Amino acid sequence: MVPGGAEGENGCMRIEHRPAVEAAFAQPLTEELLACAGITPGMRVLVLGADLPDLALLVAERVGRAGMVIGLDAELANVDRACARAEAEGFEGIEFRVGELANLHLEAPVDAVVGRFFLMRERDPAQAIRLAAGFVHDGGRIVFQEWHYDSMLWSQTSDWPHVPLYRRFARWSVETMRDSGVHVDMGLRLVNLFTEAGLPLPGMRSDFRVIAGPGSLGYTFFESAIRELQPALCNDAVDMEALNAESFAQRLERETLAAGGHLFLPLQIGAWTRVNGRSGVFA
Repeated sequence: MVPGGAEGENGCMRIEHRPAVEAAFAQPLTEELLACAGITPGMRVLVLGADLPDLALLVAERVGRAGMVIGLDAELANVDRACARAEAEGFEGIEFRVGELANLHLEAPVDAVVGRFFLMRERDPAQAIRLAAGFVHDGGRIVFQEWHYDSMLWSQTSDWPHVPLYRRFARWSVETMRDSGVHVDMGLRLVNLFTEAGLPLPGMRSDFRVIAGPGSLGYTFFESAIRELQPALCNDAVDMEALNAESFAQRLERETLAAGGHLFLPLQIGAWTRVNGRSGVFA
């Protein structure tokens, strides 16, 4: 992740979030989920996610020129970035819209809805799944992939043997996300949420990565999280020196290597199912 930003209020650095590192670690599981769910050429797919450009183009590659991708995001800046990326890389058959899922209008049902790191930021995830299912024709697919950030706090899935800088980061980041309304336990809740939304029991896949040795991109993953959550560092209760995003990846790498240990990325969980029966907007 490339540092960049501007000085914000109270002398705190405001940094633009760049999701490229997150997308790099998410892609293998996404591709597996798309294959398991049966996303094939010619399909029409609604895409939801915080990393809209990466996810939409990945789905577009799978559905091909005969298919269609509709990307939705509430932020105009994200949609503009997605449009520019699709145009620069020569993708056709992709349409991006600005808006909320609850206010979306489609002229016809889609074959699938694919969401990545979307539900964790929804106030009512089960309702969001119901809304998504309402846009899918009978027999269509629902696919969601989410982080389970809480896993960074579990002794078996955080660090080994002990990396104090990682522990401070994990406690602060999970607490900050939880306080801001992010569902830090979303990954392992997916099966229950699919059921609560009235969908058939989903299939599941997981991805769990170990970060070790010199030069791993994983150290940058944690630095990118700090940059995204940077405004919270303006709190006097936070160890601002230790959790300063500047050179955090290098400092974390040095401390991990010195301990002769390793770190874990948050657990990723994916779930998919088919929609049975019609109770949605096209019923």
